[in-house]
Amino acid sequence: MIYPMKLKPTTKDYVWGGSRLKREWNKPSSGDVIAESWELSCHNDGMSVIENGEYAGMPLGELLAHMPLYKGEKCGQFEFFPILIKLIDAKTNLSIQVHPSDEYALANEGQYGKSEMWYVVDAEEGAGVYCGFKRAVSKEELEEALKGGTILSLLNFIPVKKGDSIYIPSGTVHAICGGLLICEVQQNSSLTYRLYDYDRVGKDGKKRELHIEKAMKVVNVSAVTAPNENVVEEGGGVRRLASCKYFTVREIKVDPEYKGSVGQDCFLSITCTQGDGVLLWQDSEYKIALGDTLFLPAGLGDFTLRGEMTVITACV
Repeated sequence: MIYPMKLKPTTKDYVWGGSRLKREWNKPSSGDVIAESWELSCHNDGMSVIENGEYAGMPLGELLAHMPLYKGEKCGQFEFFPILIKLIDAKTNLSIQVHPSDEYALANEGQYGKSEMWYVVDAEEGAGVYCGFKRAVSKEELEEALKGGTILSLLNFIPVKKGDSIYIPSGTVHAICGGLLICEVQQNSSLTYRLYDYDRVGKDGKKRELHIEKAMKVVNVSAVTAPNENVVEEGGGVRRLASCKYFTVREIKVDPEYKGSVGQDCFLSITCTQGDGVLLWQDSEYKIALGDTLFLPAGLGDFTLRGEMTVITACV
């Protein structure tokens, strides 16, 4: 049976996480800190579970293995489900990191690489991200900076505000900094190579592992990314935020109504980042609260969003 499916996320507690996702967004956790909420995930490191309807209690990946048509025709080109969507609460800075390309990752890690995009849900005054370098650097210069603990002096710090969007292709050195709430849409991969982690220690009292040798093999020393450089205004309260082989992401401001459709070519995900409302499909109504993520299977057909809310949609 095809219908709009509400997803229950898996949550992660990392050293840099905050409390907003539990306190304000009602995300499930045994502790107070939630660094990441994996909203739409078919990854074995944290699988989403369907909350409503006939498939309630079933992991999303299990359903799509049985019903591949629900992914849509465009997903047939991928060995794995193509995307992973997270909400990220950065109370402090994430590590300085880089992700490998598909070519390197498939050859060396047995999974896809990772390109990703960030949508700034909320930002404290002065908050920002590291993304690329201030100027072109050599790998030798980068290695020296890592040895000397001065890599931050080479990086491009970008102040961001609510509603900004940044696309980060694989190979780009980057880090989300403290004071940001982010909706991240990424390739379905957990590969991260840490270059620098501020000499922090984890819960075990040890410094977190770095992956400098691998990182140096995949880093693009000339990559620089600016906010909103990929944004396209599509009209009717819709902005296309980023588009690549793996995902197309849009921001939709619903006030009071938005009409959409899901064809056979691809699923559509909807994540509510502000306000609330309902999704109307056939004769049914599905409530959408702040932070809810819905998976609309390919072939679902016409639907209507109604209310006063901002949603982030993703498809291939």
